[in-house]
Amino acid sequence: MKKLLPFVIAALMIPGVALAKGPKPDKGGPANHGKAKVQYVLKGTLSASTPFDSSTSTNGSITIDVMHSNRHGRALVGQSLTFSGEVASNTKVVLPDGVTVITDGDRGIVKLRAPKEPKDINTSDLAAILTVLPVRQIIDHGSTS
Repeated sequence: MKKLLPFVIAALMIPGVALAKGPKPDKGGPANHGKAKVQYVLKGTLSASTPFDSSTSTNGSITIDVMHSNRHGRALVGQSLTFSGEVASNTKVVLPDGVTVITDGDRGIVKLRAPKEPKDINTSDLAAILTVLPVRQIIDHGSTS
């Protein structure tokens, strides 16, 4: 019995060792991801729209007079922003029924994602940062009348 006891204890420990959990893998905390990105939703009047040209792979552009925004773009209300060369092939463009192009004076929304900026950034710096980033979505709501 004394010779058998170490083998029994070892046999009982083997399943425990096999089922024991190792250390948790690194989920890539904040140090590995960089700045958090937020979505800027700018609402206003659209103008100077040129679509993406698939034959020459030339990016388009759009201008928006910002009348309203979500909290991230609040400082941009009252400004006119031109996203030149930032309307790419992967930009989603939503047009009202029967419309094929965005006309000057249409109400609309421009959405883009950017790193969250500090609260004390000045408005012109924020505008300069956002206007060189790709536009994710343009929604045309039609004319104001």
